[in-house]
Parts: sequence; structure tokens; C-alpha cells
Amino acid sequence: MEMPLGLLRFEATLAPGHSSEAFSLSVDPALGVGGYWARDGTGTWVNLSSAPCGGQVASEGGQLRLDFEIADGGPFDADGQANGVITAPGAAARMPLSLMGQTPDAAGSLWF
Repeated sequence: MEMPLGLLRFEATLAPGHSSEAFSLSVDPALGVGGYWARDGTGTWVNLSSAPCGGQVASEGGQLRLDFEIADGGPFDADGQANGVITAPGAAARMPLSLMGQTPDAAGSLWF
């Protein structure tokens, strides 16, 4: 995986009564990223801005917008606790061709 901006980390405090938060990250399209990637509890990198994860990649105002949602205490909340705070390390990244000769987003259930 290529991470032109390196690893990112952020923390968000949820409003009372909320169990997840939607995020949008805008990046320069020249970076060539294909989504916002994070590791789940097993260490597998998952593209949270992919349709199977409920996210999307959109072009807006000359920028590439990476939309994704993270659940408090879910597999992409680094502290793993439903405590009203989401701590989320990840990366705006691109995944080169897989060993199967397909882009990771097209490889079925092997990648998200």
C-alpha cells in the first residue's frame, strides 16, 4: 500500500446518544489515492471509503473527498471501547495491483 501522506491519526468525541461518526477527508487528486484505509482488529487493511463499507470517494471542488464512518468501539476504533471517543489511525492511500492482477477494490471478498 502506498501512503503519500503517511499514517494519519485523529480523535473525535461523539455527541451524546451517537454510536458512530461520519468523516470526510479532502485530498489533492494528484496524490492518486483510492480511499481511506484503516486496520481492523485482525490487522487487515480495509478501505473504509469503499461502497462495501458504506463509504465513497467523490470529486468535489477540485479535491478528492474520502467519506467514511467509524463506530465507537467498533473494529476501526483503536481503543476498542464504546466510550464516546473514536481514535482512528489510518491513511489516505492507494493499493497497487494485487497478486491476482486485479485492483484490490475489484478482487471480491479479499479486499474492501
